[in-house]
Amino acid sequence: MMLRRVMTASAAVVASIALAAGPASAHFCYKKDVNTQAWVGMYGSNGWLSIGDLATSEFGLCEAGIEAFAAGIGGTPDTLINGHGLMAGPTGGNRAIGHLDVANFEGALEDGFAACAPA
Repeated sequence: MMLRRVMTASAAVVASIALAAGPASAHFCYKKDVNTQAWVGMYGSNGWLSIGDLATSEFGLCEAGIEAFAAGIGGTPDTLINGHGLMAGPTGGNRAIGHLDVANFEGALEDGFAACAPA
């Protein structure tokens, strides 16, 4: 019963993100092809957080659930996303910036909860 409540609340969060993001063509941006120095700087910054940290703090997913959730939105647990929120617009061909699959957020979250469910 508790899992169902958490999933319902999560779906509400996802729906509100989707509704807010849709008109602005917003995306969760992440850096890709980052050099080591930039990677270290991003991890030390308050501006970026990992998908693993997000999945743990916001949804309480276990390790297997974090892996499933991250894969479902097109990243890894270590993928750093912009922690300040959604960023709008296309990247103008900038290959160093990618966008996570926000449209599959709810499905990926369900996969994460399923991976954490007792057998």
